[in-house]
Amino acid sequence: MDRRHRVMVAGMPQHLATARASILTPIALAAAGAVPEWIMILPAGPQLRAVDGRSWTIEDPDAVAAASMLDGLDLPIDWEHAQDHRAPKGEEAPAAGWIDRIEVRDGAQWAHVDWTEKGRRSIAGRDYRYISPTFLHDKAGRIARIIGAGLVNRPAFNSLPALAQQSTTTEDTMKSTLAALGLAETATEADATAAVTKLKTDLVAATASAQTPSLEKFVPRADYDQVLQRATAAEQKLTERDRSDLDARVTTLIDGAVAAGKIAPASKPHYVALAQKDFAQVEGLLATAPQIVKPSGLDDPGRTTPPAGTLDEVEKAMCRQLGLSEADYLKTKTAEAA
Repeated sequence: MDRRHRVMVAGMPQHLATARASILTPIALAAAGAVPEWIMILPAGPQLRAVDGRSWTIEDPDAVAAASMLDGLDLPIDWEHAQDHRAPKGEEAPAAGWIDRIEVRDGAQWAHVDWTEKGRRSIAGRDYRYISPTFLHDKAGRIARIIGAGLVNRPAFNSLPALAQQSTTTEDTMKSTLAALGLAETATEADATAAVTKLKTDLVAATASAQTPSLEKFVPRADYDQVLQRATAAEQKLTERDRSDLDARVTTLIDGAVAAGKIAPASKPHYVALAQKDFAQVEGLLATAPQIVKPSGLDDPGRTTPPAGTLDEVEKAMCRQLGLSEADYLKTKTAEAA
């Protein structure tokens, strides 16, 4: 017997949901404790009702039996519906047996099972006593086909050898979906589709907004760098222009002071350096400084030039105004003249 560990449901209508139902008839052992090859997997209809109040209908038993084996694949019987609970998580869900035929007897669905050794031991040893079929049904609860079963010990039906676990219908799924979308339970499928479409549109817009910031608050990096370069260049030009203007003003001031006899020509470099550091102060000092050098010293025998190693009156006044030591000033003056 070919063992198939996957049940493929080809051509299953999308509106069908899966239910796992338990029916109270136990699996009866044959003579000498033998495990039966044929078991009732669904009771006769048309109404099937679980202990918890859920109900389904079988309108055409023969059609259900035929549809169940339509794919030509054996249907698995596992333990506690492991195919539904464990297999989706990648966990082991071994088979206890394989359904290779289903026939209708007095309206009930009977399955021929090829049991595995472990499955036989579970039933023969009374580890499990009930069979719980897994089947597909529509919104109205009409059973369409059986797709497998599980050995269980907690029945929920009062009429057959099967045990019911919780069923998940399309309606339950839709209610959860509507709640997640913030819609009322009365919302239609079209409303849900529209809500999902809007969420996708909003997500695309948000992603685009994050990738393309508003130009009212942000500027492209290339534009920013270009503006920064222009500003730096302009600032440099202004600095150079201001420096050039200052040099011109210092030259005019010191040359004028030399011509007026207020500064000895030998002291000119020192006064230039002072004026470049504090033009306004030097300008004010020279404005009130007395004449200490004749305009033309070549033809004036009375020319007064301070002795070497001394300061003239203007230089002394300059030291007082600038808070400089006469000794430091003289030292600098001597070094510049050397």
